Amino acid sequence: MMSTQQRPMIRRASLVGVAALTAGALFAGAAPALASHAAETRAASGSATEEMPELSAEQLRFIEDGMGPEAMAELNRAISQGGDDGEIRPRAFPIAAVAIGAAAWCAKGAVASIPTSVLSDVADGKFSGKGTYVKNAIIGCLGGEIGGVVWKFLPGWVKNKAVSMVAAFIIKYIR
Repeated sequence: MMSTQQRPMIRRASLVGVAALTAGALFAGAAPALASHAAETRAASGSATEEMPELSAEQLRFIEDGMGPEAMAELNRAISQGGDDGEIRPRAFPIAAVAIGAAAWCAKGAVASIPTSVLSDVADGKFSGKGTYVKNAIIGCLGGEIGGVVWKFLPGWVKNKAVSMVAAFIIKYIR
């Protein structure tokens, strides 16, 4: 017969054992799917950068005009101050425009099934419902293109302007 002190310890040990077996089974079942998803993600991101053509002068002007001089200056300043690795980046005016163009090419797959009307709302600064999904996909691409640390330190109005310009670029040049 067990004492009253042994019962809670045995119950805890049983629960830990069940949790370990369940986690092991879930991991064994999910691991191949996770590996497959990771491989697909790497392949998709690799092909997105390979497919991105050089931006034309018209596309650069579109981005620079849409962002406005203040936002472009702020974005260029943030990019040129350094990246995640502390490296100083060269100061050049079109850096921000190229980053926005690259983010648009990156996000095109994520927003391929989204109606143009939703993209138009995002381009106009309206974020709700599917617009939130689009905004998050674009932010993920922008963060990757300009660096997560740079993205964190940008003012909110510059972030919103960049997201809007990526959506507008997708509508005008990619779709």
